[in-house]
Amino acid sequence: MNLKISLCLAIAFVGCLVQAEQFSFTNYKLVSVLPKTPVHVKLISEWEENPDFDIWTRIKGVEERVNVLLSPNAYLKYSNFFELFKIPFSIVEENMQSRIEEQERSMALSRNSKNIVGRFARYSEIMSFIDNLAADYPNLVTSKVVGQTHEGRNLKVAVIKTPGSKRKVWIDCGIHAREWITPASCIWTINKLVTGYNDFDPAIVSLLNYFEFHIMPLHNPDGYEYSHTTYRLWRKNRKPNRNNPSCIGVDLNRNYGYKWMTGGSSSQPCSDIYAGPSADSELETQAVENYIKQYLGEWDTFLTIHTYGQWWFTSWGFTYDDPPNYDDLKAKAKIGVDAIKEVNGTVFTYGSSAQILYIASGGSDDWAVGEAGIKYSFCLELRPGQTGPDSNYGFTLPEDRAPLAGEETFAGIAAFLNSIKV
Repeated sequence: MNLKISLCLAIAFVGCLVQAEQFSFTNYKLVSVLPKTPVHVKLISEWEENPDFDIWTRIKGVEERVNVLLSPNAYLKYSNFFELFKIPFSIVEENMQSRIEEQERSMALSRNSKNIVGRFARYSEIMSFIDNLAADYPNLVTSKVVGQTHEGRNLKVAVIKTPGSKRKVWIDCGIHAREWITPASCIWTINKLVTGYNDFDPAIVSLLNYFEFHIMPLHNPDGYEYSHTTYRLWRKNRKPNRNNPSCIGVDLNRNYGYKWMTGGSSSQPCSDIYAGPSADSELETQAVENYIKQYLGEWDTFLTIHTYGQWWFTSWGFTYDDPPNYDDLKAKAKIGVDAIKEVNGTVFTYGSSAQILYIASGGSDDWAVGEAGIKYSFCLELRPGQTGPDSNYGFTLPEDRAPLAGEETFAGIAAFLNSIKV
């Protein structure tokens, strides 16, 4: 009997090790593709629906590079297609696993730190960070659970306000699991607001005496944890698909109900841009929508933070048409990007996401305008750029870039917010 128990325990232990083993991206290549004709753009857009064609940057148009991650087998397949259709391409990174390991080494330097600001913190650390701030500063910070995920993790919002706060600001990060720089930037923003207010920083005090911040650092905690433990470059949430159990997850930024599945989304469950079985099908989507609807008419802005590419997008994503008040939206976005540039010299491009890049429906920023009626709804795509410094890292930036992204993002948001005070 003891031998049987020992054997079962050993098997269970090995099973845990196997489950926790990180997927290796050895010899996965980051490839830069340069569409030269509208036909090339159409082909790349069609290939995006394929699970083995993992587009990392936005498809902008002719003569605009697109970065795509390809496995060794996929590289053999698509390099033949590139040559067949005469699409120029080059290899940006020969072995993506080396960049992932570099990121892991950078994180190891701060692993024993109790301070998560400027780090790629884990889900439990981020939840405790919000709760601890609420306990330490009860007159300034409130911790709210606004929903739960398929795997039972909390969707938590930090509410930061003073007695003088008049208008509400929504900021969410981490809707796509692999975009680690974005939760770090939300944490940076929360910390800047709390420490700045308690240090009597006049700029922060002025912000908080007008705006009430509602910040969700992790819109997709299940996917985020999975990207830490198992598959570094995971994008979607982790809900199994009923009709295709082997394909897990929905792209939450294609699942919002406004103009759902009208373009730039996929009905294929294995696709990274799968929009879900129906509009608003996902618990994470429903939680954000329901929370925003509780305070309709009180929101001055809705900001959803992504990476990468260095963009400040206005609506619309689902159509090439101008959004309402487009000139004003661009003017306010310009204020934000100018402030970002002042910090580290980082250059953002601003304007309608569909007009600058391509159609993508079911995004949260379109929903915020079309359904919730929030005028200033923006999607920020943080560093790195599609080309230039650090572009070969893509989603795997070393952790020491987190403070840089956090500081410039906060500067841009603060400048924009000051421009819309009434």
